[in-house]
Amino acid sequence: MQEKDVSKQQVIYLVKMIAFFWLITKLWSYKTWVSDRLYPVIPPLDILKNIPEFWHQILFGLSLLSLLIIICFKENRGVLITLILSELLSCALDTVRWQPWEYMYLCFVLIVIINFYKPKNILLLSHLFLVSIYLFSGIHKMNRGFLSEVWLNMVLVNFLGLSMEFILKYKLFFAGLFIPIVEVILAMLLLVSKSKKTISYFLMFMHFTILIFIGPFGLKYNSVIWPWNLAMIFILMIVYLKPINSLDKKVFVYHWYWMVLWFVMPLFSFFGSWYQYFSFSLYSGKGNCMYICVSDKEMELSPYFTPDKNNFCTGLNCIDLQNWALEEIKSAPIPEIEIYNKIGLYLKHKYKSSHVKIILYDLQNQKSIEL
Repeated sequence: MQEKDVSKQQVIYLVKMIAFFWLITKLWSYKTWVSDRLYPVIPPLDILKNIPEFWHQILFGLSLLSLLIIICFKENRGVLITLILSELLSCALDTVRWQPWEYMYLCFVLIVIINFYKPKNILLLSHLFLVSIYLFSGIHKMNRGFLSEVWLNMVLVNFLGLSMEFILKYKLFFAGLFIPIVEVILAMLLLVSKSKKTISYFLMFMHFTILIFIGPFGLKYNSVIWPWNLAMIFILMIVYLKPINSLDKKVFVYHWYWMVLWFVMPLFSFFGSWYQYFSFSLYSGKGNCMYICVSDKEMELSPYFTPDKNNFCTGLNCIDLQNWALEEIKSAPIPEIEIYNKIGLYLKHKYKSSHVKIILYDLQNQKSIEL
């Protein structure tokens, strides 16, 4: 009985902590959750186009209110369900809301709703979810794009300030593979090791390192994921506070839908049949970058013009979609071809086609195409 009470207390802390960081993230990225902005609102279905702004605001407000209630009051299944419904409806109105942290928080809350009176199940499933996150995050980084875009450009050059001469002299380029290999190893150890708490310390340190790297004392980049990395530290701390029950076949049979979602569906992301963010392909150097070439006549977009010259928009102003999104709505674009195509059509419809040119650049193949 006492063991159950401890597990229940862990779940209470877990839910309140997730709600706290989710609230901070949503407030920081509030323009992601409204439609009164320049960045395109792209719903997954055409029938959901031109939904009035007040519906976006109502769903955003309902979500914030639910999160506040969860933080301040006793756990209530009805409030959790209200939160999930408001989030799902809001995400149905705009695909840019399909962020990896949003997906993770939704999964955690759904685990709690389904297993509301079974705290041990909640902790066990949370453990398996964490294994999936770190496993696929590591695997997705095992490519040359990660080495060149993230390890070389962001870490060695921009963060550490190393020269190319120094990098080549000491052969540091392929040393970047150490990062995904360690992440995959830690994920596997988290699954099979009896010292899960010890493994969690290494993962906490990894998130602390990420915060130093992209945080306010580092590159000051992608600020919306700063609270997410803090949340991951606390999630690891709470989930592995006490030993996790040993796994048996019943867990995988009774919770087969979670196993499919977390361990089967991400495999399809390697073939372009499942979203990268739902497979935790983060800072992997994979996918495409979108550049928008705009004439001087579309001055509405001028705050997001890239000052640096580039090879994509000769004679035109250039907007890097990633930078535009991070600057205006504090969220990254969803790196999927179908969504890039919809953004391109939206921009060409809103502005004159003769004033706008859309370029997709493949980071791995280093090839560009015009949409």
